[in-house]
Amino acid sequence: MGKSVSGPDMRDCISYILEIDRQGGWFTTVLLLPGGSRIAPRVTFNLLSVRQQGELPEAAGIMTVYDGFPSREHTSFSGAFYRAIVEHDKRLSGVALLGDNLTPS
Repeated sequence: MGKSVSGPDMRDCISYILEIDRQGGWFTTVLLLPGGSRIAPRVTFNLLSVRQQGELPEAAGIMTVYDGFPSREHTSFSGAFYRAIVEHDKRLSGVALLGDNLTPS
């Protein structure tokens, strides 16, 4: 991991996304959606990956929505973001096992 000794930092998160894209031929976009209230703000992580090469069928995108920060499991924003990336990677791995059929199991 990066410089953080207490968990992943943002550098770890970005490196993980870049590696997912490089190994799987994906292009990943991250969208952070703020929610909650001024007193209890929240953020939802949305990750969308599409294949980089060739013509894409309409259902070529894989999206993971992770409602992750703040939460009991994560004490830092980067920790929650890293967990969202892990969950997204699991979904992409399931698609990769299916070959050309891009519908996750």
